[in-house]
Amino acid sequence: MKVSHFCTFPYGGAAAAAMRNHKQLRKLGVDSHFYYHRNDRAEPFDGSVHQIELVPPQTGWAPRFFRRKKLKQRNREIYQLFDRHLAHRDSQSETFSMARLPDPSRLAPDAVNVDVIHLHWLAFFADYPSFFQSIPRHVPVVWTLHDMNAFTGGCHYSSGCRKFTVGCGNCPQVENPLPDDVSDDSFAVKREALCGRQIHVTAPSQWMLDLAQRSSIWPTSTTFEKIYLGINSDDFFPEEKMAARRELGIETDAVLIGFGADDLSSHRKGFHHLLSALQKIKSESEVECLVFGAGEIPSSPGFPKMHPQGFVDSVNRQRLIYGASDLVVIPSREDNQPQVGLEAMACGTPVVAFDAGGIPEYVRHGETGCVVRMGDEGKLAEAIAGLVDSKARRQRMGTMASKMIADEFELNQQTEAYRRLYARVAMSNGIYEDPYEAPERSTASGMQSCRKTA
Repeated sequence: MKVSHFCTFPYGGAAAAAMRNHKQLRKLGVDSHFYYHRNDRAEPFDGSVHQIELVPPQTGWAPRFFRRKKLKQRNREIYQLFDRHLAHRDSQSETFSMARLPDPSRLAPDAVNVDVIHLHWLAFFADYPSFFQSIPRHVPVVWTLHDMNAFTGGCHYSSGCRKFTVGCGNCPQVENPLPDDVSDDSFAVKREALCGRQIHVTAPSQWMLDLAQRSSIWPTSTTFEKIYLGINSDDFFPEEKMAARRELGIETDAVLIGFGADDLSSHRKGFHHLLSALQKIKSESEVECLVFGAGEIPSSPGFPKMHPQGFVDSVNRQRLIYGASDLVVIPSREDNQPQVGLEAMACGTPVVAFDAGGIPEYVRHGETGCVVRMGDEGKLAEAIAGLVDSKARRQRMGTMASKMIADEFELNQQTEAYRRLYARVAMSNGIYEDPYEAPERSTASGMQSCRKTA
């Protein structure tokens, strides 16, 4: 079995989850290769991780003059859409990405001459028309949803908008929304690029899976399956708290509240909700915060002492942060299955969170942490205070949390689920037989009909 994974970056939340799965697949004997588009950190990788090689677009039969004219018109449309709808968006706005890009992204044949293509986070890299044209139609595509972008007209989280169920346009997340705005163009381009493809969608939360199934972007015979993200117990495990604090250079006996996000200024990640809740906490215990992520931490006389850790992508340092924290707070307004919570619980640290997205599927109220209504800062403060004031409760929840991760979210379980899925979709195409499992072959053709908007 030969599998190629594709992701824009080799770092970040989506890439970390994909890379863990890729490495574990190789241990199971799968010939797995991971391809990334851009690496700004010059990280060293083994021979199974590659920078994507792009090849020139096919020339076709049209004379060079007409091809150049068509390309200029296409790029003019792309730049006009960007300038009109995206160029002047607030820098703190939620991520939005286009389906058509000026530079084609045709994959080299060696990367796609495989049994299964596994897609992850493709924003700002994949020009959908050229990207999917370069994937042979007989090769099945597994697509793991790390956010909503694969099935919307460009937003990565829709903030409650459901236009993707019928087709986008008049997008509330762009400047100058119009019926034929950039979201309308991207949605139509994506649907056309996917038409006739063998698509097998996976998501780590039922919340995300339910949303994906409502989108009209997929071919009609697309399959959907929930597969939790896996946590490697060799990387994330409980640490002795005071030893972890000393290792981080934090000398305090206070109750440490952890918070982490790629971007601390992200409105969706809700750091502002935590800061507001901290000012409402009524507790006799001393409270301090351990914060990691890119961006500035606001200062205020009403805030507890902050221990900023900056952007952290070292597994060992992440484990120390979770181990040093007495509890971790995830005040996201919308989220899939944030790995901060999974990793913290694997390290025996309970989580307090809003009931947003897929978070309640693993932060189980009263067992592995506390869940409160999204946006209710008063209830968030109460839940935090309840754990701040009870070391025994924190320890009980932390123990249950680490056991739950070991039982339900261990990396081997995720990897084995994907290995079975690869075998199933490859067998349905008649190109591979799994020696361990032989489900009935599907009679579905690779050329599938496409959904139509209402």
